[in-house]
Order: sequence, then C-alpha cells, then structure tokens
Amino acid sequence: MNTAFSPISIGNLTLPNRFIMGSMHLGVEGETGTAERMAAFYGKRFEGGVSLIVTGGISVNEEGKGSRTFFNIQNPDHAKELKRMNELLYGKGTMCAQLFHAGRYAADRNCVAPSAIRAPINRYVPKALTEEECWITIEDFGLAAKLARESGFGAVEIMGSEGYLLNQFFSAVTNQRDDYFGGDAKRRMNLSIEVLRAVKKQLPEGFPVIFRMSGIDLIPGNPSFEEVIQLAQVLRDEQVSALNIGIGWHESRIPTISQLVPRGAWVSIASRIKENTPGVPIIASNRVNDPITMQRVFDENRADIISMARPFLADPAIVKKFQEGMSERINTCVACNQACLDHAFQEKFVSCIVNPEAVHELEYSKPKTKDPKKVLVIGTGPAGLEAARASASLGHKVTLVEKAKVLGGQFQLASNIPGKSEFKETIRYFTNELPALGVDIRLNTDATLTLLETENPDVTIFASGVKPREFSLKGLENLPFGNYTEYLTGKFKPGKRVAVIGGGGIGVDVAHRLTEEEDPTLISYDKKYNISSFTNAGVQKEKAHRDVAVFRRNGKHGAGLGPTTFWALKQELESVGVEFYHGLTYKEVTKEGLKVELKNGEEFLYPCDSLILCVGQEKESSVLEEYQSKYPNKQTIVIGGAKDPRNIDAKKAFLEGLEAAHSIH
Repeated sequence: MNTAFSPISIGNLTLPNRFIMGSMHLGVEGETGTAERMAAFYGKRFEGGVSLIVTGGISVNEEGKGSRTFFNIQNPDHAKELKRMNELLYGKGTMCAQLFHAGRYAADRNCVAPSAIRAPINRYVPKALTEEECWITIEDFGLAAKLARESGFGAVEIMGSEGYLLNQFFSAVTNQRDDYFGGDAKRRMNLSIEVLRAVKKQLPEGFPVIFRMSGIDLIPGNPSFEEVIQLAQVLRDEQVSALNIGIGWHESRIPTISQLVPRGAWVSIASRIKENTPGVPIIASNRVNDPITMQRVFDENRADIISMARPFLADPAIVKKFQEGMSERINTCVACNQACLDHAFQEKFVSCIVNPEAVHELEYSKPKTKDPKKVLVIGTGPAGLEAARASASLGHKVTLVEKAKVLGGQFQLASNIPGKSEFKETIRYFTNELPALGVDIRLNTDATLTLLETENPDVTIFASGVKPREFSLKGLENLPFGNYTEYLTGKFKPGKRVAVIGGGGIGVDVAHRLTEEEDPTLISYDKKYNISSFTNAGVQKEKAHRDVAVFRRNGKHGAGLGPTTFWALKQELESVGVEFYHGLTYKEVTKEGLKVELKNGEEFLYPCDSLILCVGQEKESSVLEEYQSKYPNKQTIVIGGAKDPRNIDAKKAFLEGLEAAHSIH
C-alpha cells in the first residue's frame, strides 16, 4: 500500500491517510453568524479527501488574540459559533482547534510577552508577564482545551511556532527572564511543557493533542538545532500525540512559503527532527503542494504526515485527485499569497487567486442551469480561463478561442519569471479541466466579427487581455530596446547592463529574470539564505551576471505585488546589486545610456547597453465595440485587462471570470 494512503494514529484517532489541512485563518473568525460560511468551506475539504482539519488560531484568552479577526474561546458567543460550525460538520471528519496566543504579535496595546521587547512587526511594546501571570496563561490553555472539546472539536493543536507566545518563551532573543520560565534553554521550555500538561489534564486519555513547534525560527540568535531536538524529545516524553513542525517567525527576513522557495524546501527540518525523536508522529509543512513532492516525502520516510493549508484553498479535492490518479486535474497552489496571506494580514476574507470560490462557497453554490446558453469566451488569460471553467460547470455550452498557440495569456508570460513557473501548473490544470467539462478550445484563432457572427453565441465574454503600452522617448533608437513581452518571449536579447523603464510589478519581475534566469533549487535556496547554518540564516550578497537598474517616475517600486512577498523579492534583487530609482523624469537615451532628471533638478546618466520597457498596458479589444454596436441585444460581458488594463492583476482577473459565469442570463 502507498504510505500516503495508509492509516496512522494520532492519540486515539486513526486517520485513513497521511494528510491533514494545516491551520489557516479565513478572515471570518471573531464574528458571530459565520458558522455556516466556515462549515461550507471546511466541509468541501472533507469531501475532497482530508480527514483532519486544523482551524485558524483560536485564542485561549482575550489578550492572546492576534487581532479582531480571532475567536476567543472563553467568549461564550465565540464558543457557541464554533459549536454550531462543528454541528454542521458532524460526521464529515475531525476538526482540530488550534489553541493560540499571539504574545507580542498581538495587534493591541495590551499585548504581553516573556519580556518587554517590541516585535519589529508590531508598534506596541508588550508587557512582560509575571510568573503568576504565566501560570494563569497556562490555566487558560487548559480551559481552552476543555471548551474546545465541549464545542465539538475532536482534537486540539497547541500553537508553539511561528513566533507566537510559546515560541517567544523558547527563544533567548525574546525571553530575557531569570525565573522558572527563563534563564537557560531548559527553563525556556517550561511554558510549553506546562501548557501541554495543562491541556492533557483537561482532556480524556488518548484525546489527540498536537503540538506545533518551531523547527527553525530563522531569526538571528534563534535556538540551536540541539535545543530544538531537546524540546521535541521532552514533548514526546510528555505523551504529545504528534509534533507539527513549523518554520520561521513572521518577522524573519527569510521567505518560507512564497514562490521564491522551492517545493519541499523545509521537509529536511522535519526529517531531522523525525530522525532524532522516534516514537511520535512528525508532521511536515510548508511548500508541499504537488503529488510528486508528497510522494517523495513518504517514499524517503522523511515525515509521517503532511500538513498543507494553501493547497486546500486552491483545490479542496487535492487528496482525492492524488489518490485516484487524477493529478493532472489538481488546481495547484502557486504560492503567490495574494488572496490568502495578504488578505489575512489586511483582515479581509481569505480566498485564492486560482480558486476564487474558496471561502465563498455559499455565494457560488448555484446548481447547474436548466436553461443552458451558448457561451463564447474570447481570450485565455486568467479571466478567460476561469470564465470558461465556471460557465461550463454551471451547465452552459462553452467555446473558448485564443489567438496564440497556447493557453494562458499574461499568466503564460509571467511563468517565465524565476519562481513563477508555478503558473505553468495553473495552465496545465485548465488544459485538462476544460475539456473534461466539455469546453471546446480553439487555439490559433482570431476572434473576428465574422467568427462571432458564425458562432452566434447567446453570451460573449470578452477576456481578450492587454498589450504593452506604446512608449516614446527622445533618442530611444540610440540603444537596443524591447518591451517586456518581447523580452520574456525571447524575441529581444538584452545586453549586460540594462535599464528597466517602469518599476511596477512587471518591471520588478523583469529585473528578477534579468539577474536570475533559473527557478530556485533546494541547493541554490540554501546557499542564498545560508539555511544550513541554522542559527545564522540571512540573504547572502552575490554579484549578478548583469548590471540592472529599475526606474520609476512616481510611487513605490513593485506596485501590484503582494505585501507578504514583495519585501523578499526586493531583498533578493538588492542582494545581487539591482539599483532602484524613483521620483524622476525621463530625459533621453544616448549612446552612453539613459538620462533622467531627479526631483532636485539634478540630471543623472545611467550607463547601459540596452533597455526594457515596462511602462504599462492597454486593452486588447479591437472587435468589442464593433460587435456591441451591431448586436446591442446580445449579452456581452467584458472582464480582465480588456475591461481595465490599468488596475488588473491575476487575483482580480480570476474573480471577474467567476463572476462573469454567474452573471449569465
């Protein structure tokens, strides 16, 4: 039997396979009236093959809430909401409550911590807990476990990772106490140990208790590997049911789950803990999103269970599809963070760019139509692909036309950026999913007025996308130049010293490709961030094979890129010598380079041998106006870049595609 689909026990609970859904905030927590929404989301994941799901953090008391979008299980209204959710999910699988305390990460002036040291990502200085308050907090964890069980949860997970309170007590960086809960490595473990004891004391024998511990903090001065193993062994000896290995603190300057991180990068940490801590199931997490990586984890016996969170946002049935040999129809998580982590930190509803139905199951649960329409979708960028998929799923007869020889549009183009090759997985998914839904795909086909008249659709969805904006500058002909499309498709070959004109998201991505042409590998990632040092991880400076500068008239570089990912990309670019200039006016291009005028009136010449233009986009919709004018009574829907080329991104495009399908009448 494939180990991935063999049973395993966590406490007195037997899981039918080796996958769990890890903790992820949905952005709906902390409010009443959300039980149905949460149950619809989690229920779909249970139907997709996972048998245990860990909630987003549920605070054990009021001061431990990370923000207002957290449940406090001691609040009777919150406990009631969670109980209602579990009632709706009864019999579908096991819900596991994550018992959580944010410590100094809580976005509140009343935040607490082991010592009064402010977190770099929080404006508030925490109050240091007294020893008596530590014991009260321990009791709160125990009470939270009791309340969780009474609310219908079948397991609990103690959050001791990612830089939250228990993790803060374990680290000498944040714990500068000298009492029972700090002073040396052994005493820094005591809060975690006492919390586990208090939790187990409040639960029946064998009730599953998972401890999510930090395998590596990735901040300067973090505990050594030997200390991590010591904690793991003590927790095992205290009869924890499983150890879930977390990676990194939120304040760490090492990307751990973005596209800059190769698949399976952190399995090695879980594997080392497994080797040194026999006798307890070890759960691996972070950047495991595809069947090949999953299978390798089990074939090499590197972990006992795999925890995934974002991959279940992208495809609720990922486990079932893997088990049934339908991997080509898995909608793979592309690790972009745009609609999940970015939304969570902005206190918005979480979702997924490649699956905008996620956390919106109730809004998009329409049955198949009894009045199917003939639908023509023009363009196969994100908006067109999702419009075609959703329309076919609703029972309409769909034809999809694309003038290029491959699907994908701007997504296909972006997949040439290092790390963004994950976008190829999305294109692979739609390439297989659309025909399975009966969509008629026509490549190398121009959407002319004649074609539209011949097809005579009931509904036409224009998702014809964008093209690079025209740009003129005095002397531009003095140096070789091309736009971003010409560069990314290989039609334009830049030199060794390149000026990128335009510093939005596309310009920054182009700079990345100019300085790093291959996807990150486990070896290159480890080298770039000095991961093997364990206690001294950090981005390493290294000169790129090209000199690159990115210019922007106004505003911040990287506009449009996600806040939880752009900092890491900018850090990488700066580490290889990329220069950034903004607040300027373009003057001219000479044979020596690009001349600009800075805000202070000073002229500056950047010596270069070639230029790449990333100066924006304009819509590609030549037939639209003619068709609408000639057939005003036909339903036409315009989405994506064809609708608004200035403010379009993949997240918005996929969502507009879904909404277009649901607006067909």
